[in-house]
Amino acid sequence: MQIQQSTIQAEYTYPLHEPYSIEDIMFFDIETTGFSPKTSYVYLIGGIYYKEGSWQLIQWLNEEPNKESQLIAEFETFMKSFKRIIHYNGSGFDIPFLQKKAESYGLADPFSHLESVDLYKLIQPLKKLLSLESLKLKSIEEYLMLPRKDTYSGEELIPIYSSYVGRLIYENMKKYSDQLSASGNTVSTQDTPDSQSLKDILLLHNAEDVINLLPISGMLYYCDTLKADFLSAVHNPLAFHLLATDNLVTIELQMPIIYPIAITISCPIKEKGALKKGLEYLEATELSLEFSKDTFRLHLPIYIGTLKYHLSPASDYFYLPLEDTAIHKSVAQYVDKEYRQKAKPANCYIKKQSRFTPVGEEYTEACFKKNYSDRISYIETVDLEKQSFDEVISLTKNLINYMKEFFRL
Repeated sequence: MQIQQSTIQAEYTYPLHEPYSIEDIMFFDIETTGFSPKTSYVYLIGGIYYKEGSWQLIQWLNEEPNKESQLIAEFETFMKSFKRIIHYNGSGFDIPFLQKKAESYGLADPFSHLESVDLYKLIQPLKKLLSLESLKLKSIEEYLMLPRKDTYSGEELIPIYSSYVGRLIYENMKKYSDQLSASGNTVSTQDTPDSQSLKDILLLHNAEDVINLLPISGMLYYCDTLKADFLSAVHNPLAFHLLATDNLVTIELQMPIIYPIAITISCPIKEKGALKKGLEYLEATELSLEFSKDTFRLHLPIYIGTLKYHLSPASDYFYLPLEDTAIHKSVAQYVDKEYRQKAKPANCYIKKQSRFTPVGEEYTEACFKKNYSDRISYIETVDLEKQSFDEVISLTKNLINYMKEFFRL
């Protein structure tokens, strides 16, 4: 077995160590000859950890399949100084694979004392939101445009590892004996890579798998922004800007984070089941979220038209069918009974033509709607521009919740 160690340059993008020290965490990934621990074995374990001001890469490479237990024992000993293990889908494969292997050899469970963080599970809700075709590690790397020198898949490495082991055997035999050469039965190696070349391929693939977990963790900032508590942490009103054009309002927040790449997520604003229920909704209105470097923007469409402001309680009002409006009962007493009727919640409104901005579902500060049964509320754009910082944050949370519900997050 060989143990390779080196210092690497890597950018730590997300505080996955908290509440522990950064020295208490370890990112890891394994390479195996198959999926079942009963019929295959692990031949390479790689990890990165932080020590003395820099990131360190460590890789355990098993050169002899019959010494697999030694590799697992070395890994288990090394992991004793850490508190948290971080991986990509390790909960589904890497960890149970090594646990079953350790058990079969009568070795201690390498993970018994460790907290486990699975990046795959944490970013899984983003699949639909970001329209990701796959959550495979290489697919995420491509989405984030992470550079990669390695061109092989884990499956393609299996025959390369077999060649590596075979090549080592051959080179060791050749080192200690020249019998083949003396007999004239020289084996041509012109087209066969030497063991070092094969080893470099194996190590590079594993190294890039584990090193790229650092920038991939930055995707959790997208998840965090969609959480109400995270926006509540944005306390600085100076980091807030509200920009309005003829057809769009933009809420811009400077965030205390850096998003991995610039992305925009959009969804229509309409009532659930509006078409099935025969309800009208405002056409061509779309809500979009934009993440760019350290800036979060919420783009809201402006609707120009007539909406209804619903009054309550309805028992205090009368509805005038000819005017299609409601008036207070203190005034309605001067209207002939044949031209008035007791108002109901659905027709207890006054109408207004103006410029409106959607504020999501059941927003308590706004009552403008297309229909009484609508869940989506609107506020006059001119009033939105007068909102305080805290009110805008509340409004933003409401719209994010609408988008999360739309994408079923």
